[in-house]
Amino acid sequence: MATTSDSLMPGEQPASSWLSQSPLNGAPLSPTTMFLLLLSLLGSLLFTITYLIEGITRPGYDALRESVSALSLGSGGWVQQANFIIFGLIGLCTVPATRSVLRGGLGVTWYPVFRAISGLSFIMLGIFSQDPAYGYPPGAVVLTTPTTSGMIHIIFSFVSFLASATGCFIIARRFAREPRWRGWATYTVITGVLMIVFVAVYGTLNAQHSPIAGVFERLSGGVDSLWGVILITRLFIIQREANAGIETDH
Repeated sequence: MATTSDSLMPGEQPASSWLSQSPLNGAPLSPTTMFLLLLSLLGSLLFTITYLIEGITRPGYDALRESVSALSLGSGGWVQQANFIIFGLIGLCTVPATRSVLRGGLGVTWYPVFRAISGLSFIMLGIFSQDPAYGYPPGAVVLTTPTTSGMIHIIFSFVSFLASATGCFIIARRFAREPRWRGWATYTVITGVLMIVFVAVYGTLNAQHSPIAGVFERLSGGVDSLWGVILITRLFIIQREANAGIETDH
């Protein structure tokens, strides 16, 4: 009878081997990767804090009703445009870190690909603003036919959302295989499903000009951001434990 190692292709490792060597389970990450993960964490917090503050302080803007993208319009719209672009650039810069974290197992290729698509989409959202929305900017005429900029913005809004939700389902499969992360598979799938539900509710309410449509768009992005912040925090904790173990051994 052939052994497990006999049935492997050249260069492949048994599943138990790459699981034990996975950075998700304590294999060391380089200082560069750790820095990029920290950058991703700070970028997510900066992006969220910026649009929340802008939503509260922007004259004539109703954060409960309007989308985050509407902040790109009117006086001071450049702030949210820059916020989109900077967040997208940070997302692209941190793609190599996701490959390092997932090295040796499932998702190492496709999860970074969807992260890159999401980052590029946010850059496009910053370059191409949406058209005037219902109620914002004050006094603006809502167009019956989208402009080229508005259409591009709509397309990349959908692409960024789809990339983030798909990424959740991809990495959930990896978590299901990792001994220390199996509970995260469920949490990650729930995050992806909630993103889809909240966006669907937002789209329905926005079409009806509901006064609370914007809340559901923020919830969709919020559950994704929260997942990312907790994920990176846990990675830092695991790496600190691993480093402490190494020091103890010495």
